[in-house]
Amino acid sequence: MSWPQGINLERLEPDARGGPDSGITQAEDASGAAMETEIIVESLSNGWSAQAGNTAHVLARLGNHSGFEPPSGDDPATPYGRYLGRPIIGRDSRIDGGVYIGRKPREAIVVDMARPGLLDAVYRNWLAELKQRAPMWPWQHMTTGRKRAVQRYLSRHMATLCRALVNRVLPFDRHVVAQVAEEHTLGPDDKVRLDVYLRRRGGVCRHQVCLLGAVLERLIDEGWAEGQVSIDRKYVPRQYSHAWVRWTDAEGQVWILDAAQDVWGPLESFEPERRWFYAREEE
Repeated sequence: MSWPQGINLERLEPDARGGPDSGITQAEDASGAAMETEIIVESLSNGWSAQAGNTAHVLARLGNHSGFEPPSGDDPATPYGRYLGRPIIGRDSRIDGGVYIGRKPREAIVVDMARPGLLDAVYRNWLAELKQRAPMWPWQHMTTGRKRAVQRYLSRHMATLCRALVNRVLPFDRHVVAQVAEEHTLGPDDKVRLDVYLRRRGGVCRHQVCLLGAVLERLIDEGWAEGQVSIDRKYVPRQYSHAWVRWTDAEGQVWILDAAQDVWGPLESFEPERRWFYAREEE
């Protein structure tokens, strides 16, 4: 199987020793390679595969870190444990309030809409725009039937609305990520708020999915949208990692919202190579 047509390799996260975002020593890289062997889901005949298991790798990598609290059955709200007091974001976990950690040591992105700041402001401004755009205005006189109409409208246009939002407030920009790391002297797995990247108007896939996942999750929380949102990711051993938002709407249709690759649409509509790249193992 070949790379899906249209995938921009320049917008995947380098996942090999010496890559521009790796920030790891040779010893750490060798340790990571050993763990990769344990969490491989599948291998393809041509020698590479896009594999799930990023979060499992994160948990293994953080195993001896003093700030890591492993998952516990007593805390079902944190299926991947906690890092420095915050739930670790993983597949199908809660996004808002959590921390997104890279498969390889990078900055740890804090997503917190409850704390006043740019992320909360982005959502509030976006919601105001949606209210003006939706044909069910005025929203202040919202009946049950009218709210259902809003939900249907947003569901039909969600991909377009999300694409416009992220392109405006957090476009893809590797230079911003490097500048933030230098200016804030960020070491491996140091926490930094997503607001920092919003203020600089730039990030890469991991920052974009935190933004889109959080705002879509809040739309659902407040009843303006329906379904379930997740941050999904895969990696190609020794090559690349990538993350995107997976939204399952109220009718069970799976949508892929991938700002870095500019891929927006129902999973079932993709050609086989692209569908395989974004699909979960059971699909």
